Amino acid sequence: MTKRTVSLTLAVFLATTGAYAQALSNAPSPSGDHAAAGVDLATFQARHLKRLMRADADHDGRISRAEWTAWWEAHPGKGPSDPAGRFRAIDADGNGFLTAQEVDAVSTKRFARLDVDHDGHVSRAERPCRVK
Repeated sequence: MTKRTVSLTLAVFLATTGAYAQALSNAPSPSGDHAAAGVDLATFQARHLKRLMRADADHDGRISRAEWTAWWEAHPGKGPSDPAGRFRAIDADGNGFLTAQEVDAVSTKRFARLDVDHDGHVSRAERPCRVK
C-alpha cells in the first residue's frame, strides 16, 4: 500500500510539474511580447510630447523659438541637426510657438511613416537605428 501511495504521489507530482513547466514556457514574458508588439500611436505621441516639452522653460504649455534654441544649444548632438529648421517644420501655424497639437500632428505623421506593416504599432524592428 505504501509503495502504491508513493508511486501515485510521485506520478501526480511529475504530471503537475510538467504541466506547470509547459504553462511557463507558453506564457508571455513580462516585457517580451509587449516590447515585440511595439508602441501604439497614443504612447508614441505622449513620449514625443514629453521629450519635446522639456524645452518649455517657462512651463506655459508651449515652446517658444527662444526656448527651443536655448534647449538645443544646451544639449548639442542630442537633437535635430538643424534645430531652427525642425522648429519651422513643427510650427504649422508659423506663430513662433510649438503647441501640443502641433507636436502631436508631427508625431502622427512620423508614426505613420515608421509603421511599415500598418499594424498600429511601431516595433523595435521598424524604428530607425539611432547609432551613427
